[in-house]
Amino acid sequence: MILSRFLKPKWQHADPATRQQAVQGLEHTDPTLHELARLDPDPSVRRTALERLGDLDLLQRLAREDTDVSVQAAAAARYRALLAGQTGNGSALAERLERLQHNLDADLVDYLLRHAVEPELRLAALARVDAEPTLAEIAQRDAHPEVRLAALERVYDPELLDQIARQSRNRDKRLYRRARERLDALNAEQASTAHRERLCAEMEHLHWDGESGINAARFPKLEQEWRDQETAASPELRERYIQARTGFLANRQASAGRRSQRLELVASLEVLLERLHHETEPSAELNAAIQYATREAPAAWAQFGPAQDAEIRRLEERFQQQVQDIHERERMLQRSHARAERLRELLQQAETLLQQPSEVHEAELKQLRQRWEGLERPESEPLARQFQSSFDGLLDKLRGRLQRQVQQRDQEWQELQDCVRQLEAAAEEGELQHATEFQEQARHRLKHNIGLSRAQMAAIEERLQACAGRLGELRDWRRWGAHQAREQLCATAETLIGLEAEPTEIAQRIQQARDAWKDLDHHEGAAPKALWKRFNHACERAYAPCQAFFEAQNRERRQNLEKKQAICDQLEQFETATDWERVDWREADRLRRRAQEQWYKSGPVNRTDRKTLDRRFQQVLQRLEERLSIERDHELQRRQQLIQRVQALVDSPDLRTAIETAKKAQAEWHPAVQASPRQEQVLWKEFRAACDAVFARRHAEQQAVDAERQGHLQRKRELCAEIETLAATSDPEQRDQARARLQIAQQEWEATGPVPKAEQRSLDQRFEAALYQFDQQEHTLRRTRVRDTFENLHRRARLCAGLEALLATVPAAEIATLIAEIREIWSALPALPAAQLEPIQQRFDTVVQALSDADNADSMRELRIRLEQNLERKRIHCVSMEIITGMESPPDCAQLRMEYQVARLSASLTGAAAKTDTIPDPRALREQWCLIGALPAADEAALDTRFLRTLDAWWQREED
Repeated sequence: MILSRFLKPKWQHADPATRQQAVQGLEHTDPTLHELARLDPDPSVRRTALERLGDLDLLQRLAREDTDVSVQAAAAARYRALLAGQTGNGSALAERLERLQHNLDADLVDYLLRHAVEPELRLAALARVDAEPTLAEIAQRDAHPEVRLAALERVYDPELLDQIARQSRNRDKRLYRRARERLDALNAEQASTAHRERLCAEMEHLHWDGESGINAARFPKLEQEWRDQETAASPELRERYIQARTGFLANRQASAGRRSQRLELVASLEVLLERLHHETEPSAELNAAIQYATREAPAAWAQFGPAQDAEIRRLEERFQQQVQDIHERERMLQRSHARAERLRELLQQAETLLQQPSEVHEAELKQLRQRWEGLERPESEPLARQFQSSFDGLLDKLRGRLQRQVQQRDQEWQELQDCVRQLEAAAEEGELQHATEFQEQARHRLKHNIGLSRAQMAAIEERLQACAGRLGELRDWRRWGAHQAREQLCATAETLIGLEAEPTEIAQRIQQARDAWKDLDHHEGAAPKALWKRFNHACERAYAPCQAFFEAQNRERRQNLEKKQAICDQLEQFETATDWERVDWREADRLRRRAQEQWYKSGPVNRTDRKTLDRRFQQVLQRLEERLSIERDHELQRRQQLIQRVQALVDSPDLRTAIETAKKAQAEWHPAVQASPRQEQVLWKEFRAACDAVFARRHAEQQAVDAERQGHLQRKRELCAEIETLAATSDPEQRDQARARLQIAQQEWEATGPVPKAEQRSLDQRFEAALYQFDQQEHTLRRTRVRDTFENLHRRARLCAGLEALLATVPAAEIATLIAEIREIWSALPALPAAQLEPIQQRFDTVVQALSDADNADSMRELRIRLEQNLERKRIHCVSMEIITGMESPPDCAQLRMEYQVARLSASLTGAAAKTDTIPDPRALREQWCLIGALPAADEAALDTRFLRTLDAWWQREED
């Protein structure tokens, strides 16, 4: 027991310093530390003990319950350090995260957020923080990128987002891009909200101002803008907009009814005004219409009420103006009527003067003109022109005796025009002194003229006034100086504001204007302050869009820098990660060429970055090129071997095998790694030449076939031309030879070989067209021959008809002479085919014999009777031909035509065969017509005229 007092542990020593030293040697898991931290009476010992504790619960209780403030502070500091993972003997991360979830101490959360070792713990603490300045600070200063991004996602203040973006621009590209995205989205959302609020407010203040008003045009555009924004608007804002829109539509509907009534009233007055413009004399009806427009219409207008929008106000102004115009037109009509009466009286006096037999003197003419000019003209221009025309006509007649004075006046008028033309030319050329002299001369001549008309004086005066403006400009130019030039520069600068042009061009023009201003200051002295402010303000406003453009250009160059850095990173990563023993050389070469292409397409960068970036890019390209060059040499050797292989096939007897081998070589030509463009071009030319030499042999064979087909083509073209020539032959004697030659040409066409495909279709079409042309010519010649034959036959028939008419009209003494004359004509006619000549010759001989045998009266009588009986047959033939052609028959033949049609109908219903006299053939009918004679001669001639008319119609139909 005595020794035990001397063997107690040092942490139980009475001296606090000894106990404190003993605590340093205890393990942090020793229960004694817990006891000393809780129960040791000395605060310094307790502090030393708790600094080695790992029990978070005990530390938290000591920080809250210990009686010594320094111990509480030390316990709290130890608790925070353990929870933050700053010591090696702390709790597991999951336990600390769990403890953080149940701890509401804001100071502890802030400490862990700033000092926790694990990013997971900082993220958990970050979730408990709502202060955006703190979040912004963490986003800028935390070491872990995920923590920075998480803090950034909870920052909504635009200023803080902008600050984060500026601070992270060159340190954390990912954070910078996200901050810019957040800031742009926030700005866009704010702008969209403000835009919706503005649309709603604008609809609330929108009032109907008529169909042509500004608000009427603005309403559909406002509707479209709201539809685009409506889905994102709040319910309250949508309700506001609907109420404002309903009010606007109700106002528009109410105004529409009143507007239509007003328009009708305005239209009626417009019609009346138009009528008044054309009326020259008053009438009772016109006075009644004017009475309504000036009294009843204003009363009706007043009942519509006051104008509520701009359009109605314009209509009301128009209505009031119309009423005033109607009043004015009424007074004008009355005045015109009185003036017209006085002018008529003077015209009557001029007419009397013109009709008097005594001489007309110049004094009388002058007095008459003065009185005319002293009278007022009617307000109606047409009526005034009519009176003036009448007076001018009378005056011209009176001036017939004063021709010499008229010529003199014309000469002066020409001189005055020449003077004015010289004035205009001098003014146009800018010769002020000469122009002034010509102006004075023209004024003098105009003042002392002896008889120019009002129109002439007005024309000269108008031209003088036009020249006076030009002379004024020339005089003003003399007074212009530096002030005018500065005004022009100000105007030039102001025109650049909002100009749609390239910003560089606008900036250049602004600089040119400023240089010109400085030059004026140098030569003319300083400008007035107000003018300088105007010029400077205009230049600054015009340059504002250019500044935005150059800022955008700078941003684009920064983006180009990022793209080029990414290209360099990609190439460097590819070089490092690629196994060059088993590499895809084609893909490697493609990557190199694609990188070069993207590099040059990426656009320019700032000068400060360009040199370093180009050096980096060229270095990595050089390293890749060193590795690719070996494979490139292998590819060069392989393709040279392909060239040699193809060159060896040029003279190969097996052309098919040579061509297949050349095609296979072409498929194998594409290299894995391409050489330089020049080498590629040389190799390709050599390879292409070898392949072309192989394919040239096949081409030679094809050319031989093509040459043969070209020969066939030429021969078939000659055959087409020959058939076209045969088709143009119109001589009947040569048609038989042409038909024979056509058969030979057709046979030769079939025997000729094929032609080029490109010419096959057009050549066949030409051949068919030539055959069709030959057939058409044949048909035309045949139709012409038929008509010529009929005309010959008909002329002989008319000779026969003439002889037949002699049977009853001509004395016997004259018959012999007439027969001789007709025989001579008969012999001179062209020959007919035998089948047609024989019957017509028989008719001719019959009538000639009857006429020659004058003593045989019975034969002449029998022939006359037979001819008179034939008249009915010819009527039937004529009606038949009219029915066939669809032509109308004369009224006296209506019954005959009806009987003939009934007979044809009966024959068709009974199935009976068609008879010659009921259903004739027009071709046979025309020959029978010429072979049948008839009497009396007058009736027969009329029937012949009808028949020829129907025959012409039938021929026309056949030709169509």
